[in-house]
Amino acid sequence: MTFYRPKSVLSLVLTGFSLVALPLIFSLVYAIISVDRLLDQSQKAVFQAVQATKGSITLIEQIKSMERNIRQFQVLGDKTLFQLYEKSHQDLQNTAATLSRLSIEDKQRNLVAELKTKENRLYNTLKRIPHDAEKGKTAVSEFTALSKLAQSILTENRGLVNRKIEQMEQRGEETQQLLVWQAMGIIPIVLALVVGFTVLISRPIRQIDQAIRKLGDNTLPAEITISGPKDLAVLGKRLDWLRSRLTELEEQKIQFLRHVSHELKTPLTSSRAGTELLKDEVVGQLNSEQKKVIDILHQSMIQLQKMIENLLNFSVVLERHATFTLKPVVMGALIEKVLADHHLTLMARKIHIDLKLSTQRISGDEDKLAVVLDNLVSNAVKFSPVNSTITIKLMQEGHKMRLDIIDAGPGIDPEDKTRVFDPFYQGRRQTGTDIEGTGIGLSLAKEYILAHHGTIEIMENGTQGAHLCVRLPINPFKDAS
Repeated sequence: MTFYRPKSVLSLVLTGFSLVALPLIFSLVYAIISVDRLLDQSQKAVFQAVQATKGSITLIEQIKSMERNIRQFQVLGDKTLFQLYEKSHQDLQNTAATLSRLSIEDKQRNLVAELKTKENRLYNTLKRIPHDAEKGKTAVSEFTALSKLAQSILTENRGLVNRKIEQMEQRGEETQQLLVWQAMGIIPIVLALVVGFTVLISRPIRQIDQAIRKLGDNTLPAEITISGPKDLAVLGKRLDWLRSRLTELEEQKIQFLRHVSHELKTPLTSSRAGTELLKDEVVGQLNSEQKKVIDILHQSMIQLQKMIENLLNFSVVLERHATFTLKPVVMGALIEKVLADHHLTLMARKIHIDLKLSTQRISGDEDKLAVVLDNLVSNAVKFSPVNSTITIKLMQEGHKMRLDIIDAGPGIDPEDKTRVFDPFYQGRRQTGTDIEGTGIGLSLAKEYILAHHGTIEIMENGTQGAHLCVRLPINPFKDAS
């Protein structure tokens, strides 16, 4: 089953914005319509109630006018007065009809109908009898009942206004409550949409960030896959292509190091053998100056051979083909053996070694540990100035051996501390000699230390110089299991 994927991050953002805004717009439109409907109903209700009240007042005034006109007619007998009475009668009937058509309650409508009937009956009675008849005078007294009836209609209509106001207030509260419930229902939906689209947008960006970090840390994943919009998925494919190219380049680099190291090792072995023959005076005696030159050549070839062996060992470590032969190793004796190899350099530079060694044995690969010690000592000697001291302390610390190597050189630049163990990285601070390394000594040492389940770290010295601390389990592979 395939899900729809936007073509770009922009389309995903616009889609998310639209879906988030849609319920809000719906809620807003519904609120506007509800309030508008409520206002319209309120206006109509108030208008009807006011009209009913005005009509009721008009009825009372018309009844009073009719009564006044008919009484004057009975006294004076002037037909004009009766005509005025007839006109008031017609106006009252029209007013009553208008009231009946308004949105009034049945009780008011029945009272209006009763008023119309009684007034119409009274009008027909007064129309048939002479103005001075006693029967007419008796009939006029019925206007009192009509006035009371009109007053009842007015009272009921005023009550109708109050009831309409109460109904509007109730409808307003109901509408308000409905809008509140609607908002309470929409807010979780909007929040869910916001969270959902935030995840959809941030997840591929986070995947890209993680992929780039892994590429930078050289922890290359098997495959880089970015799930999300098509443009980010395409970017993920580009990163995966870059991963493949970096993997190929890494393999080419390892192969190059292996080939170059092997190519250099053969002529160097022959040159070193020839130098040793000259040094041993196999081909003839040497004078003192010639011996000094031969010693310098021999020492340089030893240094060059170590560099080549480091390159070979480093290529083996990168390919994860290194094997370890475990046996008891006396670290103190191994340190003294390594220092013996640096004897000439130490004498030439007048560097004193302050040794504090333990005789504790540990389980490890003696050759690999010798490479670690040789690189650490070489690094300390290379950075130490003439007539300085290198402190080497070896002590037991619980179930581990702790080795501290402290030189009096320029120290490690703070910006180099995170990269000093990276392959081929040369620090910013210059050495005290003309000898430049390959930049893989500390990297190879770290790999061998980690293979023994140990640690290496740069300690804060407080004074001038570098302080490297190595901790190795006494029985690393047993402790690891």
